[in-house]
Amino acid sequence: MKKVIASWLLWIAAFWLFSPITNAASYTIKVNWETQIITEKTLSRAEVFNKLASYFEKDVPDSYKYIHLNFKDVQKNTELYESLQKLVYLDLIINADVRIYKSAELTEYNFYKIAEHVFDIEILEYIDTKNIKETKVTDNTFKKLNSFLYNQEFSSFKNATRYRDIKEKKSVMIDVYNTLTTDHYNKESINKAEVLDSAIEAMAESLWDKHTVYFPPVESKKFTEHLQWEFEGIGAYVNMDQPGVMKIVSPIKDGPAYNAWLKGWDIITHIDWVEVTENNSSEEVISWIKWKAGTKVSLKILRNGKTLDFEVTRDKIVTKDIETKFLTRDTYYIEIKSFWDHVSEEFIESLDEIKESNKVKKIIIDLRNNGGGYLDQVTDMLSYLVPEKEPTAVVKYLNREKKYLSKGYNSIDLNNYKVIILQNSWTASASEIMIGTLKDYFENITLIWETTYWKGSVQTMRWYKDGSMLKYTIAKWYTGKTETGIDGIGIIPDMEVELDFEKYKKYDLDTQLEKAKQIR
Repeated sequence: MKKVIASWLLWIAAFWLFSPITNAASYTIKVNWETQIITEKTLSRAEVFNKLASYFEKDVPDSYKYIHLNFKDVQKNTELYESLQKLVYLDLIINADVRIYKSAELTEYNFYKIAEHVFDIEILEYIDTKNIKETKVTDNTFKKLNSFLYNQEFSSFKNATRYRDIKEKKSVMIDVYNTLTTDHYNKESINKAEVLDSAIEAMAESLWDKHTVYFPPVESKKFTEHLQWEFEGIGAYVNMDQPGVMKIVSPIKDGPAYNAWLKGWDIITHIDWVEVTENNSSEEVISWIKWKAGTKVSLKILRNGKTLDFEVTRDKIVTKDIETKFLTRDTYYIEIKSFWDHVSEEFIESLDEIKESNKVKKIIIDLRNNGGGYLDQVTDMLSYLVPEKEPTAVVKYLNREKKYLSKGYNSIDLNNYKVIILQNSWTASASEIMIGTLKDYFENITLIWETTYWKGSVQTMRWYKDGSMLKYTIAKWYTGKTETGIDGIGIIPDMEVELDFEKYKKYDLDTQLEKAKQIR
């Protein structure tokens, strides 16, 4: 029995080690399986491998018959031997010097682990694994497998062809690398690590998801350190709305950039004498700017056609997340700068002030340059405005979704006020959730300026032994009531009012805010 278990663990390890990388987000699987009441005959491991091999009959040339198998307990000139030859030829199982234990039975759970590798699909992510860890494989198990294959818009045989094509592409990729590094005329000057890093970066870029990025070891270290100094830097909101053009949207008042006389709409062309080009991502450039308080950074700025040099001493950036004031007797202004820790507590204070006034008829919520923050903070803030138990946000993962429901604090009823929200292209993430969900529930809201940043996705990070790191998308956010997706789309304003930058610079006059005050 111990030998059976040891052999099986070897198989599972081999499958995981050599399993192809799949893109589970590229399709949606919808499967409805009826509960089977009739007890069916269980299948042995030999029968399972025979059935799996039958899916590939049209995709394996006769040359597979020349493969010598290393398995200890499989006889030549048998159906099982031929089936294993096919699977080995397709590189779907390892031709290992182990026993197959052909008479043993498989659980459905272990079978699906094998099927995931063989057919290059996700299965266990979509089913309740608790009920199949003891259930044995039967003919009905293969019916369920077929449901997966046919629900992905291609037949099982097309899937085999797809897998073969992918396998060939992988072989081509490896062969190109080996050929260039061994036979190219300049092979001695080739940096193999850079070649591989470039190939991996290209794979990440091919997804057309700007939030999925591969960082080679050096860039990964810089990015990680940038996260450590998240609230330390020059103190300015920046935006790269076109490749290679990093603009200062606005310096934070009394911050290092503000005190160094940097201005909104200044273009940063060099950071510590390193040029910003279209090959640099926004995150990469920001990581150059942000660093530990007390350190200095040299910036070359393009302003009104002139090049200027600045040296800025970084500092810890301390800002109040929410600023409030009465603009007039009946107009209350709330500027939300971020959705980091404790912002919800500040928000309720502003709502209490509105309630106590009894004169407020208009509320202006300023989310310009608010790049987001914590989802739990914005959903908690929405609980003060959205009816109890109504959804405030929805996060959809590959195989599940999470709905955030209003806790029903019911601080104020926005239906009783004229609500104006100021937004711009740097209004992102959690800010977009707040705007979209409020628009879901309240018709009396007017949005001013320009389409938001359109970040409606969630990322995680995966580190590798060489110090490199992959940041990739694992979920998407949707607004509460209508579940409207904002990723790649953003939220379009009801009224486009451009900021008169000259008046803002000379007279500190915010023309957008003035327009919001005039709306009745």
